Amino acid sequence: MLSASQNCARRLKNLEDDGSGNVKGTLKRKFGNYSGKKEIESIAVDNESGFVYHSDEQYGIHKSYAHPDSSNVELALFGTSGFTEDIEGISIYKLNDSTGYIIVSDQQVGKFRIFPREGLLDSPHEHREIFVVSLAIAESDGSDVTSRSIPGFPGGLFVAMSDDGTFQYYRWEDIAGSTLKTRR
Repeated sequence: MLSASQNCARRLKNLEDDGSGNVKGTLKRKFGNYSGKKEIESIAVDNESGFVYHSDEQYGIHKSYAHPDSSNVELALFGTSGFTEDIEGISIYKLNDSTGYIIVSDQQVGKFRIFPREGLLDSPHEHREIFVVSLAIAESDGSDVTSRSIPGFPGGLFVAMSDDGTFQYYRWEDIAGSTLKTRR
């Protein structure tokens, strides 16, 4: 039996008024695979590319089509090695509508593993790790990123949350260093 988080991670529903002022959910489709090893912890949707990613905590990152009318074909499974224990939060840094980075938390060691959003040139669903960044995070439970320039964060902002509820804020340039690109 799947836990509530696993059920939620694998179902897309249409939400609508049932005619009496209540919200009714209708199952539209199920998506994604699950290893059964621990739980589905995080989901990220790439609206422009039309993909959804979900972290299967001790197995890898699954990639599927996001559109509710799509098939349930798994397009990729990546990040199956290199993680210390739990694969957690997923964030997407967008350089443009099709390129950027998929950032995934390696929870127990305060690291984030980074994969190319567009995959390989000749294999767009193959996402090989290209960078690892260590941060002052304790048991990161989630993250988010924007590539939009905001005051004090010209190349974007990366936010990560430790399991004690502390949030750390980083300039994207500090994450990227000289290895990754920055949207300008």
